[in-house]
Amino acid sequence: MNKISLLIVALFLVSLEGKSQHFDVGFGVGSGAAYLVEANDNAVDISYALPFSSYLDLKYTPAESYFGLKLRFQYLSAGIEGENWKNFNQPIDGDVSSLTTMLMLEHLKEDSTWNIGYQFGVGYTRQSFRQDLTDLSPVIESWYMSLAFSGLLSRKINDKFAVQLEPGLLWTDPVGSLRSSEQWQIAGEDLSVLVQLGVRYTLF
Repeated sequence: MNKISLLIVALFLVSLEGKSQHFDVGFGVGSGAAYLVEANDNAVDISYALPFSSYLDLKYTPAESYFGLKLRFQYLSAGIEGENWKNFNQPIDGDVSSLTTMLMLEHLKEDSTWNIGYQFGVGYTRQSFRQDLTDLSPVIESWYMSLAFSGLLSRKINDKFAVQLEPGLLWTDPVGSLRSSEQWQIAGEDLSVLVQLGVRYTLF
């Protein structure tokens, strides 16, 4: 999936005129609330620690285009405690981490010092769930589609640098969310709220 995403972006860039392009790189970190539906489900005994999130992205914007095309790598990690309701209520004291590769569309006006915008996209997530960190239980890996939407608040420092605040939602495995709740997985089909602070640098 990562190679396919990179190839799509590369072909898109080559197909456009070099004189009209703007190319940015961004990086940020943040936190929020992970797997909200499961964490607030009174029928299961599961709680998640405050998550850590980070991202790296590359954005291409043709001149006078309403949207920029962004390739983003989104990382999310959170501790998990409780009982494994999928496996005879075995105790859980582990963690969940994921890496999502996303293609996103971003709209951001940049005609003033403070600018507001939004972005949305679809991606492919690889998730690792370890039930017990103390005994180093085997890692359970999952792969699924994810959707993301976030607002943008950008503060330009100069012509090259900007600081950005991104409050948003990450919806993991939306297809699985449509199945019966009896088929849902731990840290699977769910919503996470992320607030991330980052910097953007315009390469050209």
